[in-house]
Amino acid sequence: MNNWIFRSTTVKTSVRRTRSAFFFYQLPTSQIGFFMVLASTVAVLLTAMPTEAGTTGAPRQASKPAMGNVQNGKLVFEIQGCNKCHGSEGEGLATPGQKGAVPRIATTSLALPTFIQQVRKPAGQMPPYSSQKVSDADLADVYAFLQTLTTKPVASNAANPKEGQRLFTTYGCYECHGNLGQGSTRTGGSRLGPPQIPLSGFVSYVRQPNGEMPPYASKVVSNQELADIYSFLQSIEQPPPSNTIPLLNQ
Repeated sequence: MNNWIFRSTTVKTSVRRTRSAFFFYQLPTSQIGFFMVLASTVAVLLTAMPTEAGTTGAPRQASKPAMGNVQNGKLVFEIQGCNKCHGSEGEGLATPGQKGAVPRIATTSLALPTFIQQVRKPAGQMPPYSSQKVSDADLADVYAFLQTLTTKPVASNAANPKEGQRLFTTYGCYECHGNLGQGSTRTGGSRLGPPQIPLSGFVSYVRQPNGEMPPYASKVVSNQELADIYSFLQSIEQPPPSNTIPLLNQ
C-alpha cells in the first residue's frame, strides 16, 4: 500500500520573489502510527481549548443577575425625593393606627420585579415613576440600597413639643400651614399635623421642599429644632372623619 503525505514549501522565483510550492512524497509505513497518534492528540487539544465566552465547549449558561450599585441607589433615592416621604433610612412611619402613613421600605421583602412594578404603578398617594423618569437599572440600584438599611425607625433626641409649638410660630410656619398644621387651601400650605411621614423625611423635605415653600438650611433651623416642631405636630389629634360631622352631611 502506498502512503503519501502532503507537504508545502517555499521556492524562489527568477524575479527575487517567493511563492509556495506543494509536493507529495511517500510516507514510510513505519511512521504512520506516529502521525495518527499526533493527529488524535491535536484534535483533543483543540476540543478542550476555551472559547471566547470562556467555556470548554459546553453550552453557555445564563449568568446570575449582578448586585445593584448601592452608592448609586442611595443617590437616586435622594434625587428622586424618596427620602422626603419614606425617610432617609426608608423607615416610613410605623405608628400603630396611623392611617395613610408612609410605609417602611427598608430591607423590603418584595422581589425586585414586584418592587419595580409598585414604583411604576403605586397605590395610595404616591405618584407613579415612569421609565423615562427613573430607569429599571436605577430602581435595581435603589432596591440594593434599601436592602442595606436598618429596619429600626430613626428616633428624635428628647424632642420638646412645647418648644416645637413656639418654633412653629417663630419661623412663620403657621402663616401657610395654619396654627395647628391643618393646612390651608387659601395659601396652598399642606396639612402637617399629625405627620404622615417619618422625622427624617420631614427634615429632608424642609431642607429641600417642593413647590413654593422656601428651603430652610441647617444654619437657619437646626435638626433639633425640626425635631421639636415635628414632636409638636405629632401631638395634634387626628381630625374626625368628614362623614361624622353633621354640618358637613346636611
